[in-house]
Amino acid sequence: MEETFIPFCLVEKNESTKNALKKVIERVFRKSPIFTVDNGIECWDLVQKFNDLMIIIANYLESEYHTEQLVKNIRESEDPKIRNIFIIFITSNSNVELNFKALQVGADDFINKPFLIDEVIAKFQNAYRIMHLYKQIFNRDAIINDLREELRKDTLRMRDLLYLFECLRIPDGAERISRITEIALWIANEYDPNDLNLQNIIKDAAKLCFVGRLILPERNIGEIPTQNGYLKNEKMEKIPLFAKELFSFFRSYEDVADVVIHIYENYDGSGMPDKLEKGKIPLASRILRVVIDYDDYYNQKKYETNKIVSMLEAESRRLYDFRVVVLLAQYLAFRSSQLKVPTERPIEIEDLKEGMTLSRNVVTDSGLKVAVAGTLLTPESVERIQTIAKTDPIIGKIYVRIQ
Repeated sequence: MEETFIPFCLVEKNESTKNALKKVIERVFRKSPIFTVDNGIECWDLVQKFNDLMIIIANYLESEYHTEQLVKNIRESEDPKIRNIFIIFITSNSNVELNFKALQVGADDFINKPFLIDEVIAKFQNAYRIMHLYKQIFNRDAIINDLREELRKDTLRMRDLLYLFECLRIPDGAERISRITEIALWIANEYDPNDLNLQNIIKDAAKLCFVGRLILPERNIGEIPTQNGYLKNEKMEKIPLFAKELFSFFRSYEDVADVVIHIYENYDGSGMPDKLEKGKIPLASRILRVVIDYDDYYNQKKYETNKIVSMLEAESRRLYDFRVVVLLAQYLAFRSSQLKVPTERPIEIEDLKEGMTLSRNVVTDSGLKVAVAGTLLTPESVERIQTIAKTDPIIGKIYVRIQ
């Protein structure tokens, strides 16, 4: 018990009382430091500087000691080491009401004047035992926190190592991961700009979106793994299973693991590895599936971007979350609007006017395609879009061609 050297602080001006208590502490707790202060204000200053567990014995018989404010400060501290300091009030045998009030204001115990030495020793020993237990708990928590930090660092090192393998083995791996991350984050922000957790998960998951493909032989590593929406052979079916096996070593990366493992789930429940469907598939997985499939086609350099989007739109609701496909198309429109000579731009729904031409499909949250790309707006079509949007919000933004 004494090896922890829990300190004592005496809040007492009376020299005889102070000396009597000091003698008890020095005799029973020989290695414990003893501080002495004149009032609660000085004690609170000491508590904040020491910033650790201690036992305070404070005079509660006279208001000039400010002990009630001291207790209030201690009990309201955000630091658990300060908040759990053991407080003993010096009270009087002749005032039972004062003893009761001492406990009400937050003291842990009290000792009465005139002192009974055996009682004082017993109460000090009880306080010391409790502080010793708290010390063990806080030390154990510190060790656990250190281990967690080491685990976090190990996880990040393993993540970075896998990312390096992806960059080395996947053709154009670093460039593709960077592109996928940019698009997926843009879509996530349009989906819900306030969901920072979604954006953080996507950022980490996108970095490892190809880890499952590391199991493939060299001759297959650059192939598109799906055909008609399904992993096309036994080799490709190992992709989510290998990702799951790899992530079993990531004890503190469960959210990211869940996203990467379920990238190849299909929206209708026909995918792998768990045949999840619709909203049961993590949103980040649904976003990455659309973006990765887009990038697989884009990387082959066989199709124009709008053709790829049309191919993905054709499989909305079967393979993909249609909202994500709509936002992918809007990402491409956004990139187009950033060119030196832009061909399209976003516009607020209330600013739609007759004569404008839509450059992208206009789709509502329920999946209703209100208008298709290439539509020349008339007063009737503008009114229809605006009326429907009042009860069925438009996904993302509306893009029009620059005349």
